[in-house]
Amino acid sequence: MSFHWLVLLAAIAVEIVATTALKSAVSTSWLAGTLPLLLIGLSFILLSIALRVIPMAVAYAVWEGLGIVGIALIGHVLFGEHLTAARAAGLAAILAGILLIENGVGHERSEDHGRLV
Repeated sequence: MSFHWLVLLAAIAVEIVATTALKSAVSTSWLAGTLPLLLIGLSFILLSIALRVIPMAVAYAVWEGLGIVGIALIGHVLFGEHLTAARAAGLAAILAGILLIENGVGHERSEDHGRLV
């Protein structure tokens, strides 16, 4: 796995932690509420590093899609949020969409060179 993919996975992990912290920070002081915002900023910085190599459509789909799946699972485990069959099917569809987008990379024609990239 390349450096940029590892950075993308780190961005996803930070986003999941930030969103989880945001859920907890709702009932705390404004100072504690700034931590999730700082973490979200860090996640965007890491995403921007990954975008240097990974195509934007793929990086964003993986970042957001795995973030959604991770948050749904954490919501279920830590906060007792219901994971119904319909929600599980939706999460599976998100994962399938990520795979479809990722597998399509490298098979399109480059507009500049007219060759496969």
